[in-house]
Amino acid sequence: MNIRNIFKGDRRTALVKKNIAGSLVIKGWSCIIQFLIVPLSLQCLSGYEYGLWLTINSIFVGIDAIDVGLGNGLRNRLAEAMAKNDKQTARMLVSSTFGMLIITIIPIVIILSFIISMTDCYKVMNVDPQLVPHLNTILIASLSIMGATFIFKCIGNIYLGMQLPAINNLLVVSGQTVSLLLLFVISLFGKSTLLNVVIAFTLSPLIVYIISYPITFCKKYTFLAPSIRFFNTATCKDLLTLGLSFFIIQLSGLLLFMSSNFIISKVLTPAEVSPYQISYRYFNILYLFFTIIVSPLWSATTDAYTKGDWTWINKIVKNINRLLLACILLTVIMYFVSPIFYKIWIGDKISISTQLSALMAVYSYVMVVSNCYSYLLFGIGKIRVMTIMAVCETVLFVPIEFITCRYYGTTGLVVTLISATLICASINIIQFKRISQGKAKGLWNK
Repeated sequence: MNIRNIFKGDRRTALVKKNIAGSLVIKGWSCIIQFLIVPLSLQCLSGYEYGLWLTINSIFVGIDAIDVGLGNGLRNRLAEAMAKNDKQTARMLVSSTFGMLIITIIPIVIILSFIISMTDCYKVMNVDPQLVPHLNTILIASLSIMGATFIFKCIGNIYLGMQLPAINNLLVVSGQTVSLLLLFVISLFGKSTLLNVVIAFTLSPLIVYIISYPITFCKKYTFLAPSIRFFNTATCKDLLTLGLSFFIIQLSGLLLFMSSNFIISKVLTPAEVSPYQISYRYFNILYLFFTIIVSPLWSATTDAYTKGDWTWINKIVKNINRLLLACILLTVIMYFVSPIFYKIWIGDKISISTQLSALMAVYSYVMVVSNCYSYLLFGIGKIRVMTIMAVCETVLFVPIEFITCRYYGTTGLVVTLISATLICASINIIQFKRISQGKAKGLWNK
């Protein structure tokens, strides 16, 4: 079979296929990096310190992802502008996004750093000061670095809007690779403190994005180079209007994810975060695999929807549904293989129950289903229902997580996550079917 035939089709489909193929290779390397990082981290840190780092990391991942929806708003609007070949609007979008991020992030970092310095973080996070010195310094240092990363990572959203998610994935995995190398150096020279490990993890992505900046705007996309002259208040308003909905959806998902680690650490102990996170990372391979497939479809769907090409969109949905059926078998296989995988991966350092693995397998599959249809709805810009669901999800399920974790432990918390995600997945499917069949009215069509 000629490999070139695989990538044939219309321009949009061919580009999607190439990005999926490229992303599979890149994400494969990312998975290897992630699995190498865990045992190396456990070698550098104690189980207690590692559990605390996972909790800190989940908090900063949340902060890093909250860009008031600007990143995803830019992704959608840039894809629309390029579908119309409107390069001037595209440059205004990029310039306005960078401007708003700079104006927003710097004050937030200063305020949060002040709050951290005035707070007894040991008490808030239930951490023993004898085991982890300089906690406030660790938090402020990592926050400052991630604040800068927050601004520069907008470059990744530009590649997403240009229907090149593989390049965005390459930037991410490059940062992970640098993290692994720095972690190895720290271990090699006996400098294994929590502060050094945290700086290694947070500084690595920033290095990659700074290097990618001139490559992107001075060589590849000169017509998109940010400029004060192209900062436009009307464009800012449009990005914020669309971005606000993305922000609420992002915030909801992040609160559920971030609160899980924090709740386990607070209600139980930081050490209990480790088995939860390790089982999550293992079954998250499934989620990552499907994200590779659907990520190129987001901006491609925006392009198709802008041009009224529903034939292409419906064809893609049929293929996605076939893959979701095959995913059930893959999930079952991963569950039965998990004890062997844990043994090879982390040895006897951390014990993970079969019940936790089973629930995490179900949670990962439901996440896959929800994510597939969310990306399609993101692509066509119909996200009002998801926004409302996100608010309800946060208000109802975060408090329930506290209760279930207190009385049923980590497994009870995962059941809560499954329930919340299942409701959202069902509503996403219903809304997309109504829109694709031309039956969506009122709220369902917003």
